[in-house]
Amino acid sequence: MNSLAQEPSAGPPVSHVLRITLVCFAVSMIDGFDTLMLSFVAPLLAKSLQIDHATLGRVFGAGFIGTVLGSLIVGPLADRFGRRPMLLLALAVTGIFTLGCAFATSATMLAALRFIGGLGMGGAIPPVAAITAESGSPQRRSSLVILMFIGFPLGAVVGGAITAALMVRFGWPFVFLMGGTFALLAMIPVLLVIPAQTVSRAERVAARLHAARGLNVIGGVFAGGRLPATLALWFGVLSSMILSGFLVSFMPTILNMNGVEPGRAALGSVVLNFGAIGGALVISTLVGKRGPFVPVAISFLGGAVLTVALGQIIGAGNVALAMLFAVGGFLVGGQLTFPAIASYLFPANVRAAGVGWTLAIGRIGSIVGPVVGGILLSQHLSFESLFMLAAILAVGAALGIILANVLRPRETESGAVTPTASFAITGSELGEAGHGKN
Repeated sequence: MNSLAQEPSAGPPVSHVLRITLVCFAVSMIDGFDTLMLSFVAPLLAKSLQIDHATLGRVFGAGFIGTVLGSLIVGPLADRFGRRPMLLLALAVTGIFTLGCAFATSATMLAALRFIGGLGMGGAIPPVAAITAESGSPQRRSSLVILMFIGFPLGAVVGGAITAALMVRFGWPFVFLMGGTFALLAMIPVLLVIPAQTVSRAERVAARLHAARGLNVIGGVFAGGRLPATLALWFGVLSSMILSGFLVSFMPTILNMNGVEPGRAALGSVVLNFGAIGGALVISTLVGKRGPFVPVAISFLGGAVLTVALGQIIGAGNVALAMLFAVGGFLVGGQLTFPAIASYLFPANVRAAGVGWTLAIGRIGSIVGPVVGGILLSQHLSFESLFMLAAILAVGAALGIILANVLRPRETESGAVTPTASFAITGSELGEAGHGKN
């Protein structure tokens, strides 16, 4: 039996692909800024609302939980009802409830607003990853998605710089007003540039039949022999995100504990993010011929070696910061490829769901990482041992990616939807769907 739908290898004109990718890149930047916005204004906000550290942590947690649920929920809905409508809904939810945070008068109110806004923030990336992947040819898909997702850390870096310049002068509510406004304004180019449909008619019919037969989201994501590869990928994603959550959260603290002055130690997370952007740019140039799996696995293995080395020189000032940049390039840069890997692994009919569930697994890891890291630091482990454990997580990430590559259905290399006994569509079914609801 032929595949349900073959995606063209030539792809649409470059100018069309570029416009779509730039819009999705902008959405990714806004999502990165809005996701980390609370950490930028936390000191001023805690003082203004008289919030202690424990309560502030619960506010952070509410937002993180919202983003996890948003990734889980919106991805499948984007496959069922369309990428653009669900992206517009995610941006609207993000914008409205982020604006609402500017008027919060208590920690409880702020936590509720961040939770609901988090549903939109977590829900924005699955559709933009699917839209970007489907805008070009299968050969360019992974590179495009990696370039698009670089917007997330770039939005955090640029947003942090803007916030630092404006929040003292205009107050913390202004930052939420700015973030919410950006999210709402992004709806305009999404409406003007993103096509109403980014997948073929046959694939839309397949999604409807898939839903009509009552197959659940997990069943759809795992169908076509993707179960082993998906579980391997999720193991790699979880390992990587636990690691990066620890590094980003505690690197300034670790540097300071090793004699680096607080002002320079605070650069630790910024250096990691800049390294991540550089690493992702390099990886994006390598994935066109081989696909994303091999370059990313090598990146994580190289990052494991560099992480061990970093543990030996962590207090060496500028040398440590230079090594930290390299670690960010290999590890966090590799992590930025996960939407691309998920877009490569999952066919169009479950692509947004596959990306969404993969990102949700990753967001859970980013919550676990700081918690586990705090526990390990409280045990007064040597920094050599601490970074050795971090390197083991990097090896685990590489192992997950390697296994996902070995175990994945080979049909996905062409970008085709893998036919299965439960998901094959006959000509009569296509005819019936053609007379049904459009």
